[in-house]
Amino acid sequence: MASCLVAEVLFCHIFWLLPSLPQIKSHKDLAHFETAYVVKLHSVARLAPSQPVFTFTHPNYSTKKSNQRYKKFQFEVPNDTGSALIHGFAGYFDATLYKDVHLGIEPSTATPNMFSWFPVFIPLRTPVCIGPGSPLEAHLWRCCGSTKVWYEWCVTSPAASPIHNSNGRSYWVGL
Repeated sequence: MASCLVAEVLFCHIFWLLPSLPQIKSHKDLAHFETAYVVKLHSVARLAPSQPVFTFTHPNYSTKKSNQRYKKFQFEVPNDTGSALIHGFAGYFDATLYKDVHLGIEPSTATPNMFSWFPVFIPLRTPVCIGPGSPLEAHLWRCCGSTKVWYEWCVTSPAASPIHNSNGRSYWVGL
């Protein structure tokens, strides 16, 4: 059985998600920008196709049993889109349960009437402005400690951002 986290770049108005955005910025509250949100995405423009990020196989018979992962990925905004302000990424889940039995929420292969899973919104502290035909390069880490699992992310092109959620300081899942 294989599961896959898929990401795509989003133009997203996050004000519905974080209604007090000016107050958050004035209080230097990083946690809200370093937390992945499980949400039903509404006010978004999908600017590039989804890409596989991490794949897990279960059971894992490998002698190297680390669940840490890293992926560098690149999205290109189409020439006919115009400039866009990128506020974050969408993450989707896709699973092959057995042979041709598939469940998923990635838009191009989504299971019909799947209402029990929702995408994850991965925000950027500072939105990234990108022109048509320009690449956006991002990095995503799945990190593991003895008591928690967390994700870290950053953008490196067109301009470098800080690493979000370093060492799981704002968001993690306990083991």
